[in-house]
Amino acid sequence: MNVKTTVTLPEDLMRYAEKMVEDGQFPSVDTVLAASLENMMIRQDQAAVDEVLHLNSEELRRRLDTPIEETIAMDEDDLFDRVRARIAARERQ
Repeated sequence: MNVKTTVTLPEDLMRYAEKMVEDGQFPSVDTVLAASLENMMIRQDQAAVDEVLHLNSEELRRRLDTPIEETIAMDEDDLFDRVRARIAARERQ
């Protein structure tokens, strides 16, 4: 559903949008503005994804840099007991 609105633009931006229409890149100034807003939404969404990926990669690097003797083996039945013990030991420090 489209919504009609009135937008006031600086003269240079209006000339730029009209030039894009004249050059055949867009059928109307409305579509130039809509495409610009969509592009902003996509970049914002991508920035959020990039942030999550960056945090995940930092965590992976941190884990890879952890000395093997500080890691917790995953092959034993008492895994959670050992994790709880490590957490308690850190809290006491």
